[in-house]
Amino acid sequence: MNIEILLSKSINKFKETIQTIAPLIILYTILSYLFTPPILRSYQLEQNFELIANQIKNQDIIFSILLIAIFNLYTIVINQFIFINIKKTIFKLSDTLSLLVLLFIIYLILCISFIVMIFIFPIPDLVLILLVMLYVALFFTLYVKIDYNKSYMESFIIAYMLFTNNITSILKLILMHGLALILITYGMVMVGLIATQILGALSIVVINILFYFASYLLSIIWIYFYFTLNKEFITNKK
Repeated sequence: MNIEILLSKSINKFKETIQTIAPLIILYTILSYLFTPPILRSYQLEQNFELIANQIKNQDIIFSILLIAIFNLYTIVINQFIFINIKKTIFKLSDTLSLLVLLFIIYLILCISFIVMIFIFPIPDLVLILLVMLYVALFFTLYVKIDYNKSYMESFIIAYMLFTNNITSILKLILMHGLALILITYGMVMVGLIATQILGALSIVVINILFYFASYLLSIIWIYFYFTLNKEFITNKK
């Protein structure tokens, strides 16, 4: 994995596509803000979670479900867009629906794995590390599904093989991703301090838009990294 080439390609693709994808990112940010229940929007870590939970209304639950649905759809479309733009293919709504089902399966596996791991491993940090690695391995399934249109089972198997065969490079990229998120979060806090003085409550929307722009770049980096992996063992596309 050549980091310089990976970053160069990703930044160039970001510059090339950001104007096209920006309206979707802005729309998603606004929708996610609107559908975030007010009680969760103002939640802080020092608050009593049980007290907050008791104050949640049915409307908040509905909005939360819509928020999750919007996030999943956004995640799929963003990744589809990057693949389509790089490979110069055609967008298919049927693929989006299939990927949404796959994403649901991935979340289900993560939830079950988390429950199992907290019983097997009593160390929270170890559970978190294993969960992150599992998430990355499973997320490669989406890439394989978009790229090769394999069945769900085949996509999981191929993703597992890609992960195990390239685990060292993947761990390096995970560390880089984590460092990038720390820097982005720090930058957003600095911007937020200034934006709050100018825009007031709307500053959170602006900050989130900037954050999702940065996240879009990170998604491009991961997908370009996926393309660098050796996939000769994969049979012809369907």
